Amino acid sequence: MRASRVFTVLAVVVAAGVACKDNVTGIPAGLEVFTATLNGANEAPTPVTTTATGTAIVTVLGNMVSWKVDILTPIDSIILGHIHRRAADSVAGNVQVNFNPAATGPGFTGTATVGSQATVDDSILALMRAGRAYVNIHTKAHTGGEIRGTLVKQ
Repeated sequence: MRASRVFTVLAVVVAAGVACKDNVTGIPAGLEVFTATLNGANEAPTPVTTTATGTAIVTVLGNMVSWKVDILTPIDSIILGHIHRRAADSVAGNVQVNFNPAATGPGFTGTATVGSQATVDDSILALMRAGRAYVNIHTKAHTGGEIRGTLVKQ
């Protein structure tokens, strides 16, 4: 009797695997992933001297953009975060997507954003795909941006 139960369970697992063979990883078809390394040297038009660093992961599925920004070394008092359109390398571009980060205090490290998704139009997606978009984190001390990094498709 026990052998037939084991066989039945195995048959169910195999059947489920065959039914799901198109996407065994659970990753939705068409998902795009972009990353950025954030630091003060990337700020434009003038680099910022700061020890703060971070990483951003931005995913795109259809027209839905989701993001996560991790601050890796302490940063003081985040006030804003966005995806910007990259203009000339020495110029700050227009804001395309607001991250709406929660305000932070001195010495903050950790995930710095809330409100982790937005629906965007095709022009913003085209900018990201062409390497013409960047993530910028603004603080009280550096209202124009303290750490920045260009989004790169993975």
